[in-house]
Amino acid sequence: MQWTTEEQTAIREHAAVLGISTQEYLRQSAVSRAVDWQRQRDAFREMAQRRGTSVEELLQQGTLTDDTA
Repeated sequence: MQWTTEEQTAIREHAAVLGISTQEYLRQSAVSRAVDWQRQRDAFREMAQRRGTSVEELLQQGTLTDDTA
């Protein structure tokens, strides 16, 4: 992967503040984003299922809140 000089500096500085290597910082960041994405995907699937629709239809309708409760 390639980053701009500003991105490299930000990554390096944030990793240093956290006391971890740049490589570990990137690994943890990627894992966190992937897990968050999976949770959001699962939540949308559950919401769509409760409404009897697909995730795609739910998103097309612009319905991002669950008002069934």
